[in-house]
Amino acid sequence: MNTFNALTIALVSALSVGCTSNLAKNTNESFSAQPASQLQAQTLSALKIATWNVEHLAYPIDTGCRARTPSEIAAMKAYAKNLDADIIALQEVGSKAALQQIFSEDDWQLIMSSRADSKAYTCRQTGALSTQQKVAFAVKKAIPVLNTASIDQLGLARAGLRYGLQITVNTQQGPTDILNVHMKSGCFVDDYLKSDSPACKTYAQQAPVLNSWVEKHETAGTPYVILGDFNHRISAPYNRLTRTLLSDERSTSITTSQLLGCQARYPAPIDHIIVGGMNAKNITKSAQVHKFKNMDNKAMLSDHCAVSVSLTANAHSLSSAVLWQTTSKEYKALATTTYEQAKAAVMQLPNTAHNWVAVMDVDETVLDNSAYQKQTELNGKGYTPQSWQAWVASEKATLVPGAKSFIETVYKHGGKIALVTNRNKQNDLHTWNNLKAVGLPITVENTCLIGRSEADKNAVNNNEFINDKDLRRQQVTQGTADCFSPSGQNNNWQQPQVIKFQVGDNIEDFSGVTQESANIKTLQPKLGKSLFLLPNPMYGSW
Repeated sequence: MNTFNALTIALVSALSVGCTSNLAKNTNESFSAQPASQLQAQTLSALKIATWNVEHLAYPIDTGCRARTPSEIAAMKAYAKNLDADIIALQEVGSKAALQQIFSEDDWQLIMSSRADSKAYTCRQTGALSTQQKVAFAVKKAIPVLNTASIDQLGLARAGLRYGLQITVNTQQGPTDILNVHMKSGCFVDDYLKSDSPACKTYAQQAPVLNSWVEKHETAGTPYVILGDFNHRISAPYNRLTRTLLSDERSTSITTSQLLGCQARYPAPIDHIIVGGMNAKNITKSAQVHKFKNMDNKAMLSDHCAVSVSLTANAHSLSSAVLWQTTSKEYKALATTTYEQAKAAVMQLPNTAHNWVAVMDVDETVLDNSAYQKQTELNGKGYTPQSWQAWVASEKATLVPGAKSFIETVYKHGGKIALVTNRNKQNDLHTWNNLKAVGLPITVENTCLIGRSEADKNAVNNNEFINDKDLRRQQVTQGTADCFSPSGQNNNWQQPQVIKFQVGDNIEDFSGVTQESANIKTLQPKLGKSLFLLPNPMYGSW
């Protein structure tokens, strides 16, 4: 085992057993006097949280890599006030004294990272000596902070790297851990494991620490927030960190993924707010970038704008997407028409075609899960891995309009169906039972069901395998697909197949395509002929 791997494993192990160091006692003096019962009783109905990298905020103001004038400090103070946030995570803070220039302790609890000061360096542009770059929180005094913790592991035991800083507050979801991060800068590729740069090697060691923190909260089923300067373009769906943190088995969601960076030169933002264990749809709707009054490059108050979201009380009402899917005549018309087009394409195949298949997605392509979406919206909890697993196990999904008729047409014309689903492969039995329960004439001879495994996710390399269904599609064509077979029944899928049609509700249900890279002009000639796309406004890779 090399030093790199050993250090990473050691750090992840330390975090997974809860080895976080508490902040120094004097850090908590401003809120530690409140009785625990009082702290637990106070829960906000809505909580607005923001993150802002304040770019070398120093005290005295004329020191460090970005010296400021009193008028600039006054403008920063006004900007912070106008955020109208209850909790603000800050990065690149030199000291508590620097923070006090923006946030008065009459109104705010100021919580600084406990990281020891690192050695100063010479600033590239000014030649001045640098000040510290630490993370911090400003929390309104009306909000009890139940606990604080320093996530030292993100510092990798190296001088200059930032610790994570965690606070716990009550929200509508219960006690919620909020983690402020400032990740290593300089690694702006989608896959840090494929870069030899020192920055990316460092990032590759920090990423498992974040992943373990998320996994701990997902396992415990507790709500959480990660926000800050990720120094990485995680809004790209095939970014490695994004794929590491987000999965169908987790409730993790990047609520700010649809935002654009505040600088025209850098449209892909690196400041983000991630949530888990809560209804992310309502939160995502509240996401916003807070631009400065003067966005000229030299006049900006910092090289980062703040971003914010509101953790609001769940409205317990149905979204327009679910209402449309469950009640509109348009949905049924579009789905049925798409399948009629697909049937017509099947009937145009020559009789000489053999060993051919139609590859289909399952959810919202064959099985309609809108009842699950409706249930989670009405109870205000949104998607969670636990509730989704319970739904899959219930085997109560219904049929998408037109799906059965199309599948029967494929069988009638000598074809087979390959169901390539991103349901966990361990759920294949439940999926199979559900498909039979809705009346589909599936057998192991005419249908190959393949759930997703870790191998599918790990195969994505942006070369041979572009999305996480590509490996399974290749296995179907090569005759090596690991098809589900109840009771170990034999099947005839261990021979090469020719994919004639692909049907799905997501553009990534098509071979070699991602949401980010899809070229509609290239796909257009195939749509309605060999590729068939169904409507799904409820969720997707967008």
